[in-house]
Parts: sequence; C-alpha cells; structure tokens
Amino acid sequence: MTRSFGETVDIRSLVPEHGTGPEKVRSLRPWTAWLVVATLYSVAQLFTDPAGPVGGLMAFLMPVMFTGAVVTGVLLNRPVLPRPWLLLASAGLLTITGYGIWFAGATTPAFVVFIGVYPLEGVALLLIVRGASWRKDRAGMLDTAMISVGLALACWLLVITPLMRVQNRLPGDVLTALFPFGDVLLLGVLIRFFTARGLRNAAFWQISASLLLQTVTHLLSLLPFIADIGTADLRPLSTMASFLLAGAAVHPSMRMLSGQPLTPVTDMSPRRVLLVNLACAGAPGLLIVQGFLQDGQVDWLAAGIGCIVLFGLVTLRMVDLVGQVQDKARQLDAVAHIDALTTLPNRRAWDLELHRRLASARRHGTPVVVAIFDLDHFKRYNDEHGHQGGDELLHEAAVAWREQLRPEDLLARYGGEEFGAVFDHSRLADADHIIERLQAVTPLGQTFSAGAAQWDRAESAEHLLARADAALYAAKRAGRNRVYVSSTLQAA
Repeated sequence: MTRSFGETVDIRSLVPEHGTGPEKVRSLRPWTAWLVVATLYSVAQLFTDPAGPVGGLMAFLMPVMFTGAVVTGVLLNRPVLPRPWLLLASAGLLTITGYGIWFAGATTPAFVVFIGVYPLEGVALLLIVRGASWRKDRAGMLDTAMISVGLALACWLLVITPLMRVQNRLPGDVLTALFPFGDVLLLGVLIRFFTARGLRNAAFWQISASLLLQTVTHLLSLLPFIADIGTADLRPLSTMASFLLAGAAVHPSMRMLSGQPLTPVTDMSPRRVLLVNLACAGAPGLLIVQGFLQDGQVDWLAAGIGCIVLFGLVTLRMVDLVGQVQDKARQLDAVAHIDALTTLPNRRAWDLELHRRLASARRHGTPVVVAIFDLDHFKRYNDEHGHQGGDELLHEAAVAWREQLRPEDLLARYGGEEFGAVFDHSRLADADHIIERLQAVTPLGQTFSAGAAQWDRAESAEHLLARADAALYAAKRAGRNRVYVSSTLQAA
C-alpha cells in the first residue's frame, strides 16, 4: 500500500529489527564503514589543489558518493517513508548536474542549478523530520519564520551587500553573493527542528550537525572577500558536512526518524521568547551596526522590507496566540459544565440552563416540567459490582436515556446517582410518558424513582426543584421504581 508523506504511522512498527550484541554491531557496520571513508576522503582534500585536476575530480565525486550513500541507506534500512530520503538523494544528482554544466563552460546556469540545491535539500529534510506541517504547528512555523527573516536580514546587510561591492573579486559568477541566502534557508530548517519536540536519535543529530557545519563553513569561506583576510582550506569540513548528512541515511535509526512526526510546542519557554525577540529587534540593531561599519550609509530599503515582514509575522503570531487562548477558554468552559463520566451537563450547567429556560417560558407563556431521577439501590449495586461497575451503570444509563429524549429536552447529572431533566413545552402528562420510556430502557436490569413538578409560572427555580425533590423522596418511601408528582404526591 502506498503511503503519503503526511500519513500517520504506528511508531512501534518502525523499531529496527536489530537487537543487541552481534546483531547490533552488524547493523552499524555499513554506517561505520561510511564514516571511515568520509573521514579519509575529507582529510585527503587537505593535500590536493582545489584548482587542480585531482581537487576538481574529488569535488565532483563528492555528490556522487553522497547520492549513492543515501540510496544505499534507503535500500538497507527500508524506511516506511522512503520518498523524502530519495528527494534528498536528488539534491546530490542536481549538484552533479551543476558540475556538468560548469565543466561545459556555462557558468551562470551552473550557479543557478547550485542555488537550487538548497531549497531541494531543505524541503527533503523537513519531510524527513516531519516538520513542515503548518496546520498542526502554526506557532512553530511562525517562530521559525521570524527567526529566519531576522537571519536573512543580517545576511543581506552584513554579508551579501559587502559581497556585491566586491563582485569583481568573487570566484565564478556574481550569483556567488546570493549563496548565503541558501545557508540561511538551511539554518531555518535547523531552527524548525528545535521549535518542536520530536525524536532525537543518531540520525537526527547527524542531520543537525551537517546543517550547522554546512552553513558555518560556507559563510567562513566568504570572509576573505568581505574583510580581506586569509582563511584556512575549509573544503574538508564542507565535504564532511555533506557526508554526515548521507551518513544519517545509512544509520539504522533513520527508520524511526522518518516515521515519527514532530510534536508542536504550545508553551512559550523563556529561551524561545528570547530568540523571537532577538530576531524582531535585530532589524533596527543591524541598521545601527551597518551605520557604524559604513560611515552612516545604510541599506534602508532592505531593513524596511525586513521590518514589515517581521511585523506581519508577529501579528500572525499574536493572532495565533489569541486563538490558542480562546480555544483553551472554550475547553475549560466545556470541562466546567460537562460531567466527565456521563458526558452530560453537570450541576453547574443544569442550574444555569434551568434559569434560562424558565425565563424563556415566562416570556413565551409555555409550560415547563422538571423531573429528578434517582437510581434505586445504587449503593448496593456499587458494593456488589465495585466502583467500576457503578460508573459503567451511570454511563450506560445516561446514554440510554438521552436517546429517548426529544432534542429540546435537557438531561443532566444532578449529583451522585441523581439525574435531572427539563421538559420544555410539556405538562405533567407529557412528562409521564417520557419518563415511562426512560424506565423501559434503564440498563443492566436496574430501576429508578422519579419526582416531577410543573412550573406554576410564578415560583423560583429553587422552589420548583424543591417540589420535584420532595416528590422524588415520596416515590422512594413508597417503595421505589415509581414516579410521583408535586403537589398531590400521587403516583403518576
């Protein structure tokens, strides 16, 4: 059966079938071998000239090895959701395509292809860690967007703008200045991983380390063009970052990583609030920094657009927070007015609704009958069947009685084994027929006694309830399993 990316999967079925001891060692052998090869390959780059034929060949072989390792990991570990991993492998294929175009002499198209690797990799990783659901975690996505916009603005003002001024010194094409935006995208993916709770296993930490290493090494490689300073050969670190990402696919824990979704974080921790505030305050702060570094010349347009986008995201976040508060309030209101055992309205809801219905009956001149039911010998039943049996009786009685009532009738749990009912547009004779139906469907062979009273259009709700209660106790004294009405206290 084909499964979609968003399909829910039983996590128990994703536990690798590798045990402990020798079996576990065997399952880790491919990953261990890959880690050794990746380390040796990365170190070997220190002894090659990046502009020479060997250095160029090693740069070309790196995405080939990456793609092969990811596909091999999918075949070995057989994740329930393989397509996100295969999408990640296609990022390696796209890099290979870019090198082919580069070697053919088409520099600008090659750089366009290289830039396209970033969004492809980001989407694949979000699908792998199941962190791309706006519907399930709007708050996390908005927080990620705010922090990412702040990083993008910092990248534009402090990295890309200076690079554009020295574009004649950049290697290859002026599009090199736009590559930091791809790094910001990957940092945004990394931030997304940590704005929600999820599985933190070996594959997850390899992906996280790879993203961090990719972005840091690439940004550091641009420093010589911005500040006119020398830097070490960062190719081994950049290659290791890619091989760590492929290693996550080879590691057996990848099966569980792609099967368990991230869990939304609903609470605003101090750390999260601090990060969001820093991102929002970053725009004016960056203007000040840029003004100092560039003798008062600032990129007001970029800063203005960044501030507008941040303001819009903050507004959406506030709307989402208000919605969450309102949802919680509705849930609390429901809990406060619903009996958890029977799911009927509780005593508080009964009191409010009775007053409302009597007020409506007073305005429209309609009759109202109030009845109180009491399950007979409930204490004895509870002692014989235990509290769980007593709870089952209360629940099943509530379900059976509610099915016999009209839509406009109200049934509530009055307290303990007592239930209350309000019959709108009814007189005592109508209520008698309804109660007879309830007696007929009382479950588990049990019976109940009832007292009913019709509102006299002048008395208070409290007095009406007192009359119904008096009728109930009269029915119980008379032998139970019967209905009495007020005020004659004769059997109905």
